[in-house]
Amino acid sequence: MDFIDSVILANKEVYEYLLSASDDRIYSEVKKGAGGDISKVVDIESEKIFIKHLSRYGKIVSEECGVYGEGNDEIIIDPIDGSENIASKLPYFGSSVARKVDGKIKDAVIVNFANKDIFIKSGKEFKRGKLYNSKFSEVIINNYATIGIYERAYASKEFVCKLNKEGIKYRSPGALALSLAYAHSVNFVVFEGVAREYDVSAGIFMCEDLFVFQKRDFLVVSKDEKLYNKLVKMIEGVK
Repeated sequence: MDFIDSVILANKEVYEYLLSASDDRIYSEVKKGAGGDISKVVDIESEKIFIKHLSRYGKIVSEECGVYGEGNDEIIIDPIDGSENIASKLPYFGSSVARKVDGKIKDAVIVNFANKDIFIKSGKEFKRGKLYNSKFSEVIINNYATIGIYERAYASKEFVCKLNKEGIKYRSPGALALSLAYAHSVNFVVFEGVAREYDVSAGIFMCEDLFVFQKRDFLVVSKDEKLYNKLVKMIEGVK
């Protein structure tokens, strides 16, 4: 069994754990995690599953526990991407896993537990499928998109007004890794805030063929060069 197979197996176990959980106390808060957010029971238990399956591949770098184990390679995980969504029963939450070898991301898997979408990138191969289906297709650009994704739009004081003034449509679903996985399908992904490695390692790797801007408190990804340049120019004008 190789690394990608192990990640898929871990995701299946987490998915089944979420399905079998009959008590809403899994959404209760436990402690502040290494990433700075308050971890919930569901975060901790899901992390344990990923550690069980993936620790043999290298040291685990996780949003909840920080660093676990040893090894030259780093396995960067966000066991539940969109914890607030899952606690609120909003169907947009998943997981993110990336493997870093010699300082570079080589493999990444992002899963949407709400609809079982799975995105896998290994080397230059980038494919999309369903968690319980062995059939995958190449991820391609969607030329019919009409909206973008703006993560943490609720925290914006200025840039959100610029988007509204330009009539640029967006949604703010609340799970950055998932949103980056869908970047080829939408017009853009913008994140405003401090992007941690747990949030973006896998997603940015999946977007390496797109236009990517990361500076200050903004991350911009777009498949459209003209729109990308416009967004970056708007950000550079933010005080």
